[in-house]
Amino acid sequence: MNSQRKRSAIWNHFDVLDQKKSKCSYWGQVLSVSNGNVGNLNRHLKTKHPTVPLIAERQTTEPQTNADGTEAPQLPIPTTSTSAIPPAPALHRPQLTMRDFTTNAKPLTPRRSEMLDEQLIKMIAKEFHPLHIVEEVEFKKFVNMLCPGYSLPTRKTLSESILTKMFEKTYANVQLKLSASVAVCLTIDGWTSIVNDSFVAITAHFITTTEKDIKLESVLITCIEYTDRHTSTNLCNFIKAAILEWGIEDKITAVASDNAANVTAALREGEWRHIPCFAHTLNLVVKEALTHISATVVKVKAIVEYFKRSSHAQQQLLTLQKQMNIEPLKLKQDVATRWNSTFLMLSRIVQIKNSVIAAIALLRSDLTLTDHDWSIIEAAIPILEIFYQVTEEISTKKHVSLSKVIPLCRIIFNSLRSRSQQNDIPEIIDMLGTLTREFERRTLGQDTLIATILDPRFKNKGFRNPRNSERVINTLKSKIANTNRQAVPASQTPAPVPTTSTTQSSIWDEFDQEISQMTPDYAVAAGIVEIDRYIQEKLLDRKSNPLIWWHERKLVYPLLYKYAIKRLHLIATSVPCERIFSKAGYTLNERRTRLRTKKLSQLLFINSNTD
Repeated sequence: MNSQRKRSAIWNHFDVLDQKKSKCSYWGQVLSVSNGNVGNLNRHLKTKHPTVPLIAERQTTEPQTNADGTEAPQLPIPTTSTSAIPPAPALHRPQLTMRDFTTNAKPLTPRRSEMLDEQLIKMIAKEFHPLHIVEEVEFKKFVNMLCPGYSLPTRKTLSESILTKMFEKTYANVQLKLSASVAVCLTIDGWTSIVNDSFVAITAHFITTTEKDIKLESVLITCIEYTDRHTSTNLCNFIKAAILEWGIEDKITAVASDNAANVTAALREGEWRHIPCFAHTLNLVVKEALTHISATVVKVKAIVEYFKRSSHAQQQLLTLQKQMNIEPLKLKQDVATRWNSTFLMLSRIVQIKNSVIAAIALLRSDLTLTDHDWSIIEAAIPILEIFYQVTEEISTKKHVSLSKVIPLCRIIFNSLRSRSQQNDIPEIIDMLGTLTREFERRTLGQDTLIATILDPRFKNKGFRNPRNSERVINTLKSKIANTNRQAVPASQTPAPVPTTSTTQSSIWDEFDQEISQMTPDYAVAAGIVEIDRYIQEKLLDRKSNPLIWWHERKLVYPLLYKYAIKRLHLIATSVPCERIFSKAGYTLNERRTRLRTKKLSQLLFINSNTD
């Protein structure tokens, strides 16, 4: 039949199988079209593929011709009186436009729209996008194609309404977690933005338990612009205000921070136990030791800075690596504020040593490193690497960390001793001596010692000196004894024995008095027995979770379990707090330096406290 006939646009989405069946082009589902009724097809498209546009009706294609120029036979098109099944769909479909996606879009339910708003602000907060992304034309087009029924909020609505609501919802979730905690460890740190605004942040770390589960939680409880002077008294008041705001004043066990004098003084004023940041301590030790190889380090810095400044030199270095069949790598810069950056700089220059030597010979012969310099660098790298690995291991907020400090110290000491016996380079020998002395003179607090004993992966085996572990175990026994003695319920205290006569009273008085004094000691003895039994148990595999181990044995060691969950939440470093400010740097980037500090605080809060 040569005449052109119009067909329903629904056939753009289905393939005809026969006069009674058609197959969905998207899911392959077979649907009935008996008696020419396409309503079944329309319902399927609207319910199963709501975002697929129903393109307006089109005409049938022009008559097709065969290769020899003769007209190809046309499939008969039945009239509506016999069948509504059209001929097979054309090979080419019209290109979709934005209008096609919006014409048939169904409006979203209020709940669905709210969920999309929340996900939008989470995406902005967690991926460090600017708030004005909702005003960008291509982003609008993208969202419209994904979900035509969703109306993007304006920047003002996003900033003043959606962000605030998401902040309040996240705040409530954090409050719920903290209310279920038993003991809380804080970390505190400060930061200055690229526009010279000063911020202070506090994170909280605690253990939450249910009947079947136990988990170490970390949350950001405050990150605000700090306009007061950074005196110890002002910082103390700031910490107190944050603690009171969250209602955790009776739960604070310790505060981890760097060794800044004003912070440590603030913690003394507030009478909070201080856990010196172990990663910061390692950094100070390494910095002191690096003075012995500073001449070589300065030369390496000069080389790195040259290649960073000159794009031509950088390209020449990469080209030489390709010619040597080496994966092209750029040099890394030493940054004073970044831990372990000296190690990373030295490691990289050794990694591409031959190409660096060749490039310097061609471009800047005055920057050449001597053979002795290369020997120093290559000997220093394995020494610095152990500190790098320990810093990475300890700088976690998702796993128990304070109990690792003593075993890691033992590993460091063993490594330093081994390296001392292997090196004959004077600068390296001096470096090793300083590392050992600086490390030995720094003491570890009682919280660290007890946490090690209470970690079933280490117990007394984590200590270098067995006498030290014995002292800590005895201290732990005394602490639990005192706690249990105070916790003996009145019901366990023997009631006065009623007397029937003066004679009976005089007979039993001395005995009853002795028993009443001994009863609390039974509770004390129970705690001591638990510790002894616990120490004798086989060590837990180092890669296992000690919290799960304790949770599974809370009925075996009921007294020790309560004490363990009040110690194993303690954190070894203030790195989690410092990472907040790494995020702040991303959030307050060059594209949004005008972001108000309140909004920045809310975005960081959402970033840190949502999954």
